[in-house]
Amino acid sequence: MLLVVCHTGAAAQTQDLSPLLPAETGGNTAIRQAVISGDLARADSLAAGLPERELWRGILAIVHDDTTAAIRILRKSNAPKALGVAYYMVRQHVLFRGQMAEAIRVDPSDFGPYYYLGRHYDTDAADPEAAARWFRLALERNPGHSRSRAYLGGCLERLGQTEAAAAAFAATPQLAQSQLGLARLRLAGGDAAGALPFAEKAMRLDAKNAAAAKLAARLYAGLQRPRDAVRVLEKAAALAPADATVHYQLFRLYQSEGQPQKAAAARSEFQRLQAIYGIQP
Repeated sequence: MLLVVCHTGAAAQTQDLSPLLPAETGGNTAIRQAVISGDLARADSLAAGLPERELWRGILAIVHDDTTAAIRILRKSNAPKALGVAYYMVRQHVLFRGQMAEAIRVDPSDFGPYYYLGRHYDTDAADPEAAARWFRLALERNPGHSRSRAYLGGCLERLGQTEAAAAAFAATPQLAQSQLGLARLRLAGGDAAGALPFAEKAMRLDAKNAAAAKLAARLYAGLQRPRDAVRVLEKAAALAPADATVHYQLFRLYQSEGQPQKAAAARSEFQRLQAIYGIQP
């Protein structure tokens, strides 16, 4: 699910947990830092000594991807934002929206609910105009939140507001999604060579980003660099094994490179996935 940004263990270090967590106060600074750094054992220990321990237990259940426990705990904790995220994780979108509305009523200054509603309307409702409104509201409350700005850029891109989208992406150069957005904009403008460095940087920033690998492969192929295209497509296939289009692209490239056995295997895998998902090349 694209909304939830929490992962267990060391992976939490690379995630933006700030929209989920309560505002920093003297009493919760240590546990916030433990959650954000991925030191979840320490966070579990710290939660036991806090007055808001049930809220933090619920948040930690979300981070551990234990949604059943999270919902059970948070329903008793008067924590609508965190409960809304837990509902989202089990695709209860009506309950999610209701909890986010309540979170805004309780604390209109918290950017988190606006950010999560933006992600919901972007990802689930496919309504970039509504999503952009929510991201702008999040940024009014937290102008430094880079993911809100980067996702706003993606909405503006889909709305055809390319200059504003480019500005939003350029303002968040540390994010792979922004580099990927800049690559798409360059490619849409007919500048494949200019798009490639942005796609390559996106791959460096996020080695597990299959979309970046797919776009880089497309650019390499168009720039007559088939070996590089094969290299990153093989990486994309490992990152997104159910993506039939990756295997079709590999089939075409292996074929053009005179590797019939690999071409046959890629074609067979494409056909298998196509039969399951009905995806066209």
